Amino acid sequence: MTVTVPSADFEGRLADRLKSTASKVSLPGFRRGKVPLKEVERRFGDSLRREVASEVVQASFEDAVRERELAMVGTPSVELLNVDPGADIKFTATFEVLPEIELVDLATLKVMKPVAEIGEADVDDMVESLRKQRVEWNSVDRPAADEDRVVVDYAVRIDGEDGEGGEHKDLAFIVGAGEVANELNTAVIGMSVGEKRAFPINVRRQRDGVAEDVDGIGEAELKQVEAPSLPDLDEAFFASLGVSDEDDAASGSDDAGEDAVPPGLARFRDSVRERMAADLDVAARNETKRQVMAALARAHAFQIPRALLDDELEQEKERAARYMGVPQEEVNLPEPIIKRLEDRVRTRLVVREIVNAESLTPDDERVRARIDELVGAYETPEDVRNWIYGDEEQLQRIELGVLEDQLVDHVLARASVEEVSASYQDVVTGRAIPEPVEEDPPAPGPDHAHAHDTGEERPAAKRSLGGRLRRLIGGKT
Repeated sequence: MTVTVPSADFEGRLADRLKSTASKVSLPGFRRGKVPLKEVERRFGDSLRREVASEVVQASFEDAVRERELAMVGTPSVELLNVDPGADIKFTATFEVLPEIELVDLATLKVMKPVAEIGEADVDDMVESLRKQRVEWNSVDRPAADEDRVVVDYAVRIDGEDGEGGEHKDLAFIVGAGEVANELNTAVIGMSVGEKRAFPINVRRQRDGVAEDVDGIGEAELKQVEAPSLPDLDEAFFASLGVSDEDDAASGSDDAGEDAVPPGLARFRDSVRERMAADLDVAARNETKRQVMAALARAHAFQIPRALLDDELEQEKERAARYMGVPQEEVNLPEPIIKRLEDRVRTRLVVREIVNAESLTPDDERVRARIDELVGAYETPEDVRNWIYGDEEQLQRIELGVLEDQLVDHVLARASVEEVSASYQDVVTGRAIPEPVEEDPPAPGPDHAHAHDTGEERPAAKRSLGGRLRRLIGGKT
């Protein structure tokens, strides 16, 4: 965009600034407010001209963007073409805008929705998992076996010298749990306390800033073996998980015999099943939501503003740097991560367009229900409720979550939904629906930028949506 500001407008503002400065400045030989304008201009004219020029450029640029109803993204790059005294001010501003998106007919979308049932075997697995969470470890006098917890002194030698990481004293791990290198895990099986064993191992080390894989010799001395002891399925165990004793006919059987159900076990399994059903419902809804967002991204091809992707990339690099403990400038994101971030931005822009086109706003009743659900876990729910309603940021987060659910419902009501049968375990672990085979990416233009998850930004004319939805689109706008 090229903008021209008439010289008369600029000179008028500059004259006002000179008068304002003259009324406030104090100079030797002059009383405060009595300094002649020519003296003020002589001393401060250049700096005031630059100051007023900066203000004029900013104000005129904002006016131009507003008049044309442009949805600017990121920070503009401004180049002054002319600021000579007595001449019109002229400058160019280069910036990105939100793309115009032509929404597809939602009826053409295909969305997969996972469905699963909780069987007795699933409940059995969950009960066993709960028992393992409360396992007790007892020392045993026998060779180490799978699922034992062992304590070892461990070191790696490379060419006869200590390898990366040096020696480890009293290293404890569970055999077969994937907590240590496979070579060490295999070596300790069958060892007895006090026994030492050497074994080949491949390790990665840093040399002159370059990572390399080298062969070494691992050395382990077994110091302790502990076997797991799982708690019995009794009332004490049930109570530890919040299932209290009740005089209920379903809690057990009065019939004696080997096949008699332990008291309270049926009731406990019912409680476990209820919790699993709640987890299954949440996981299925989350996976369905993910499928909706992925379908929206695949169905729309357009150029993505680089500024939005750059912001996502910056945040991802910050997270990766903190996780790896390295400077951010050393982080190189792999292509699959960049593609995921591209999809996230693309989806947010599509969601923004749908929300605007359908005039979707957070449903007050659903917002209240969501807040009631959140505050129910606190001792003083009314205090937490008042805090949420009094904190704009917290309330906005809840509203955006509700709006996202409404958008998903809106799409599902129109799209073609295919139910995919899956196991309970696959649904709750996010493996119910495989990732689609990657096709050739859409080509919106020669300067295809980058861009996935969910989101929104501000429409041009709806103030109520503007503030609420800015966070959904992410990035800096």
